[in-house]
Amino acid sequence: MSAQILVIEDNAANLELMVYLLRQQGGHRITTATDGVVGLAAAKTSPPDLIVCDVRMPNMDGYGLVHAVKNDPALKHIPVLAVTASVMADEQQKILQAGFDGYFTKPIEPATFVRQTEQFLTRQLEAPSGHHSDCR
Repeated sequence: MSAQILVIEDNAANLELMVYLLRQQGGHRITTATDGVVGLAAAKTSPPDLIVCDVRMPNMDGYGLVHAVKNDPALKHIPVLAVTASVMADEQQKILQAGFDGYFTKPIEPATFVRQTEQFLTRQLEAPSGHHSDCR
């Protein structure tokens, strides 16, 4: 299953790793952005099948991005997965309450990142109505 995935991440090393894994292991087509403003513009220009988004970024953080995506009739169907350094349960609950469809904790696990992303895409295609998932 090849998907168009938008990866939004301000840390160059994290961005490079996610893009590499999704392209090389998953065969997915990847678009990138380094902040939420550019990412939102990219999503509006060419809507992806999935958005993987850092939570803490300059200009527009992940919370602002997911709010904008989920309130845009043309984009609200797109699953948005958070990537966060926080492993605290309250932060993870806040992520889901904000509208993210699931999340990964940093550092991502290269051995399982693509498989987990693809499983999430499969679940989203099977149950597109508000299914929340912990990707880990």
